Amino acid sequence: MSQLNGYLDKIIKELRDKPPKEILSYAIFNEAEEVRYYDELASKAKKESVKLLFLRMSETSQKHRDWLYGLFKKLYPGEEPVKISTPLVEIAPFRTEFEKAGDYLEAVRHWMQSELSGKRLYETLAEKAENEESRAVFAQLAVMEEEQYEELKKVYDLMVSMREKSVETGRLRPGGYLFTDRFKARCFLADLLEKPGSEAVIFTRDSPENVMRFFGRKNVRVVWISSTKAENSISPEEFFRVKNQVRSFFESRKLEGGRGVVLIEDVGYLLVELGFKKLMDILACIRDYALLNGTYFLITATGELFERREWALITSEFKLVS
Repeated sequence: MSQLNGYLDKIIKELRDKPPKEILSYAIFNEAEEVRYYDELASKAKKESVKLLFLRMSETSQKHRDWLYGLFKKLYPGEEPVKISTPLVEIAPFRTEFEKAGDYLEAVRHWMQSELSGKRLYETLAEKAENEESRAVFAQLAVMEEEQYEELKKVYDLMVSMREKSVETGRLRPGGYLFTDRFKARCFLADLLEKPGSEAVIFTRDSPENVMRFFGRKNVRVVWISSTKAENSISPEEFFRVKNQVRSFFESRKLEGGRGVVLIEDVGYLLVELGFKKLMDILACIRDYALLNGTYFLITATGELFERREWALITSEFKLVS
């Protein structure tokens, strides 16, 4: 760690004395290198959830790079970013650790540290900036790095929890599984869908386009939970109909020799709309259908929205994974 701190201090010292244009150029090239490296990691990943994570990180870094480039063109019209000699902060000091990591858990831990290093760099530069323009750019960059760190941490926490609870998607018992975060549930689902012949239906409050962009697969169908009438949507008032739809889905997949998985996100929203008794009737029924058909039912919810006894019932019916 002391070696890393020394490396960062050296970069901070070099950048602190450079004009804002060169520092902005540095940030643009740093994000572009992240895009390239995350794409490379995604192409090598054998675990579907990790591959999706890398692609998501690459997409986020590309958005950061494009935002920074747009800002550069606005501030310095007619000019292009120029690469400077200062080493890139996030990939260079960690590349060796990434490539020798013994497993994905160790590797993700290094990637988290990489994002924190970028955050520390930009926070320090913001503190030492000599004008408001530079300070605002550095502060925004620090926020971006923290957002990527939080995304990685969710996957890290999921992996740790699965290891501690001996939960493996390749040897998972049929039944119901609970997640406190939709990103974790989607990563878990992605690994379940690696088995040939698997299909999934996802009920969500999120934009269907966002969900499909995350998975990028043809074997995932998305149903939007909304009172707004739209294609492939269902209102909270009509949500009781999901029980029969899911039963038919599970049974048809079983007859065809495939696996059907259902994920209901944002259960807290349904709690508010339906009340606990009606909601629990739907969830317990679908869980039982999953058991009968030898497959899986995933939900996302957080305990803060439920009474203590309600949450106890939820966690007795669904295994809390992470």
